[in-house]
Amino acid sequence: MKSNTLFKEHMLQYKFSYMIGTALLSISCLLQLYIPQVLETFTDQLQGMSITSEEIISLAWLIAGIGILLAVFRATARIALLRLARLIEKNVRQRLFVKWEGLSNEYFSRQRIGDLMSHAVNDINILREVGMMGVFALVEAAVLIVIAIAAMASTVHAGLTALVMLPLPVLAYMAYRFRTQIEVRTTRVQEAIGQLTSRVQEFCAGIRVVKAYVQEEQELDKFKQDNELNVATNQKLIESNSFFTALSQAIVGFSYLLSVVFGGLLVMRSSITLGEFVAFNTYLTMLIPPVENLGRVINVFQRGRAADIRLRSILNTPAAVVDAEEVQRVPDLKGHIEFKGLSFRYPDQSREVLEDIQLTVPAGSSLAIVGKVGSGKTTLVHLLLRLYNPPEGTLFMDGIDIRSIPLKQLRQSIGFVPQEHMLFSTTIGENIAFDPKEYTFKQITEAAKIAQVHDNIIEFPRQFDTSLGERGVSLSGGQRQRVSIARALIKEPSILIFDDSLSAVDAETEERILAELKRMMKNRTTIITSHRLSAIRHADQIVVMDQGRIVEKGTHRELMKQGGMYASIYHMQTMNRVMEG
Repeated sequence: MKSNTLFKEHMLQYKFSYMIGTALLSISCLLQLYIPQVLETFTDQLQGMSITSEEIISLAWLIAGIGILLAVFRATARIALLRLARLIEKNVRQRLFVKWEGLSNEYFSRQRIGDLMSHAVNDINILREVGMMGVFALVEAAVLIVIAIAAMASTVHAGLTALVMLPLPVLAYMAYRFRTQIEVRTTRVQEAIGQLTSRVQEFCAGIRVVKAYVQEEQELDKFKQDNELNVATNQKLIESNSFFTALSQAIVGFSYLLSVVFGGLLVMRSSITLGEFVAFNTYLTMLIPPVENLGRVINVFQRGRAADIRLRSILNTPAAVVDAEEVQRVPDLKGHIEFKGLSFRYPDQSREVLEDIQLTVPAGSSLAIVGKVGSGKTTLVHLLLRLYNPPEGTLFMDGIDIRSIPLKQLRQSIGFVPQEHMLFSTTIGENIAFDPKEYTFKQITEAAKIAQVHDNIIEFPRQFDTSLGERGVSLSGGQRQRVSIARALIKEPSILIFDDSLSAVDAETEERILAELKRMMKNRTTIITSHRLSAIRHADQIVVMDQGRIVEKGTHRELMKQGGMYASIYHMQTMNRVMEG
C-alpha cells in the first residue's frame, strides 16, 4: 500500500479546519464572480441609455458591498489556511527532531551536519510553501475556473467559451512534461545547500586549525566551488520555472486574444450583447491569475513532493537501538557487569573491532581499560551505554541481558564522561545539571568541587551563570573536561564511566581529581579508559586491549610482574615523566 505523504497526513489530521478555510475562500470566489453580471447589466443599460443616476449609484454601492464582503471572506480564509501551513512546518520539524533523538550513532556517523540542517530548514520550508501558496492558489483556481467557465458558457456563449478554453489542455500537458525536471532540479538544489552548509559549519568549527596552518585561501577556494555549485543548481531550477511560467502566460494570452477577436465578431453580428462581451472578458480576466498560478502551484507541489520524499526517508529510518517489545523496568541496577564471549563489528564494516571479550566486573569495583588507539576501548564503553547494540547473550548487567533493560533506566544508571567533551551554549550551571532530575545549587557546586573546576568557575564574573559559547569554546580544554566530569558525578549513578576523560588536564590536577573521586567511586562500579597509566594503577582490575582482544588482565602489581605490554608502557611513561621533570 502506498504511504501517505506528509502533507496528506496533515490535511487528514486538520480536515475540518481545511474545510472551513476552503469554504470561506470559495465564498469569496463566488462573490468575485457576481461582479461580471453587475457589469453586464450596467453596460447594456448604459448602451441603451436606459439607466438612471440613482441606478448607477445603487450599482456602485452593490459593487462596493461585494468588494467589502469579498475582502472579509478572502482575508479570513487566508488567515485560516496560512495558519495550517505554519502548523505543518512546526509539526514536521518536531517529528524530525524526535526521530533524530531516537536514531543511533551509526546514523549520524554517515550524515553531514549541513545535510541535516538542510532537511530541518529548507525541506520543511518547502512543505510550508505547499500549505501556504499551494493550497490557497489551488482552491482559488479550482473554484474560479470551474464556476467561471460554467457561467461563461451558460450566460454568454458556449461556443466562444469552448474556443477560448481550447489552449488550456496544452498547459496541463506542459505541467506533466516539466514535472520530473522540476523535481530532479529541486533535489539537486537541496543537496547543494546541504553541501554548502556543511562547508560553513566545518570551517567555523575548525577556524583555529585553518588559521594555524594558513589555509585561508584553500578553504576559500573550496567554499567558492560549493557556492558556485549552489548558484548553478538554483539557476537550472529558475530556468525550468521561468520557461514553464512564460509558456503558461503565452497560452493564457492566446486565450485572451481569441476572446477579443471572436467575441468582438459575435458582438458585431449581434449574437451577444456588448454587456455580455464585457462580462465574458471580465470572467476571463478573473481567470488569468488563477490559471497562471496553476504553473506556480504545480512547481510548488513538485518541489514539495521532492522534499516530502527526503523527509519521509528520514522519518521511516528504523532506529537501530530501541527497547524490545514489552520491555519492563528491572530492579535498580547495582552495576555487576559481565561480558560473555562478546564479539562486535560496526554495521558498515567487515572486520570485527571486538573479539571474544570475556570479562567480569563485580558491582562496586573499579575496572581500568588500557590499550593503543583503535584497540576497542571506546567501543566497549559504547556497548555498555547501548549506543550500539551488542549481540544478544553477550553483555549482562546484574545478570540481565543488557538488551532487556529499558534504555532510559540503563542510561540513567550510568554517569558517562566521553572523550569529546560536548558542552552546550547555556550556562555552566545548566551544563553541570544536564539531567532530567532537578538539582540544587549546592549539589551543582559540590559536583564542581569534586571535579576540581569550582575554583575556575568562581573566577568568572557571573560564576555558574556564565554563558558558554558554542560547544563550550569559552572554556579551556581541561575546564571543559572537568565540567563534563561534574555533569556525570552530580547524577550519583551506580556506574561511572570515564572514557579517557582526564587527557586534557595536567598530572597534578589529575591526582587531585582522582583523590576526590575515591569517595564518589566507593560502592559504585567504575570503568576508566586511559592512555596515562598513572591514572588507573589503583584500579581493582586492569585489562590491556590490543586489536579488539583482551591480551592481559590483572591488578597493577600482577601486570608489572608479567612484564608484558602493560609493564612496557608503564616503564616508558615513567621514564618520560622523569625526563620531563
